[in-house]
Amino acid sequence: MSHQDLTPAEIQRRMADAAQAVEQGEFRAAARLYDQLGKEIQTRHGRFDARALDAFEGVARAIGKGADAAKGQASG
Repeated sequence: MSHQDLTPAEIQRRMADAAQAVEQGEFRAAARLYDQLGKEIQTRHGRFDARALDAFEGVARAIGKGADAAKGQASG
């Protein structure tokens, strides 16, 4: 996919894909999806585009949930 195809609908679809990965417990995959999307948004729409920041917040949430899940497994 070229950066030219990064429409608002495509951004929304890819954010939903990453969120679904989180819901399925695929935290690393979700973090990777959010990170890649954030970088592509920055390239196409600028460093401080709110959608890029949202994607990078998604990275942090996925990492946090993965850490919480790992703690739960270690104590359980």
